[in-house]
Amino acid sequence: MDDTIRIGIRLARPSDSAEIADVYVDSWRDTYAGLLPDTGLLKMSKTEHAAGWTRTIKASNLRNPVLVAADAESKIYAFASAGPSRDKSLPYEGEVFTLYVAPGWTGQGFGAALLTSTFRLFSKANYRGMIIWALADNPSRFFYEAMGGQIVAERQHPMWGRSLREIAYGWPSLDIGKPRQRVGRGAEEPEPPLS
Repeated sequence: MDDTIRIGIRLARPSDSAEIADVYVDSWRDTYAGLLPDTGLLKMSKTEHAAGWTRTIKASNLRNPVLVAADAESKIYAFASAGPSRDKSLPYEGEVFTLYVAPGWTGQGFGAALLTSTFRLFSKANYRGMIIWALADNPSRFFYEAMGGQIVAERQHPMWGRSLREIAYGWPSLDIGKPRQRVGRGAEEPEPPLS
């Protein structure tokens, strides 16, 4: 019996919102337990986040994409969103706003495939450079270093009554390799498993 799960990267659809919210909230609770106040993590509502992701997906396009790593039944294992950089003081035109992998599925290549796919889309759109902000205490931030990101800035970010240190990773070039799969609304057929 073959237990291989075939995963593809595609643009998100509004019908993906509830699963994206599940991954988002579960990832926050898993990753930030002990780093952020428990009261804030427990108050996160999957229903409210699903409504927000529905709006974000409906407004998305190739310059503001929401991408998912999903299997043939559309079960979502990871997602990313990106768009023009919100920090005009840095010399990076694009920004990855979110990149989350469901707890228990990290280390499977989903994050790398999503980041590479985002870079490919933004390279075609002639973006010059990309940044992503991560909490300094987030152990998953070293993934960005492994993907070639360089620390380019730091800032304090207020959240839930605390001031938290964030680190920006930057890529002046968007050429970090080609994804193993096609990206787009028509990319329905999952590709072979990521390694």
